[in-house]
Order: sequence, then structure tokens, then C-alpha cells
Amino acid sequence: MAELLGIQERRWPFALAMIALLALTLSWLQGRFDASDAKRAIAAAMSWKPGGTQTVFDVLAARGEGDPQCTGKVVSQLLGDVEVRCSTPRQPGTDYEFRVLLDGKRPPQAANTAAERLLAAMVRQ
Repeated sequence: MAELLGIQERRWPFALAMIALLALTLSWLQGRFDASDAKRAIAAAMSWKPGGTQTVFDVLAARGEGDPQCTGKVVSQLLGDVEVRCSTPRQPGTDYEFRVLLDGKRPPQAANTAAERLLAAMVRQ
């Protein structure tokens, strides 16, 4: 029983430490990728021009409620699907939610009523 899985008994602490280090490194890297994807999705949602002239950011900022504050949450790493949620400082209870696919083939989509109303008003302009 001096060896288990080809690892000598005195080397088990080192092997376990290496596995823990690998797990921590992978977790840190995944967090970095998720943060990068969230930033890209926020930029895509805020620079989207559904009406052709103004961006979503321009329309929200023009309301006089302050610059929109946005967060992104990766829903699917495989598909590059990110949920973007924005609100303005003077109307923090109103969230504008968008779903963004990072492949760039489709534009962001409104994911709640407030975002749908915002986009409908932009298209009518």
C-alpha cells in the first residue's frame, strides 16, 4: 500500500496541493473570461442602434436620469449568451434587461417590458 494510483505516500501532500492550485487557477481564469464577456455584452447593448440613429446609451442618457449603470451576467458560456441589466441613478427601480449573444450575428434582444418600451420608442423616432 506504499503506492496508490502510482503516487508514493510521501508525495500525496504535494499532489493534493498541485490539484488545489490548478483548481484555483482555473476558477480565476474563468472569472476573468466571464468579466470580459460581460463587458463586451454591455458595450454591445449600449452601442446598439435599433432605430438607426441613436444608441441605447444615448437615449437613456438623454432622459436626464444620469448615465446608465449596467451589469452583465454570463448565462451560457458555450453560446456566449449574456444577460445585461441597466438602470439609471434617478430611476434605480426601473431595470432595462437585454440578452446579448456575443457571436455578433444577431442584435441584442429586449428581455423585459421596460426594455421593449424603450426600443419601441427608439424605432418610432
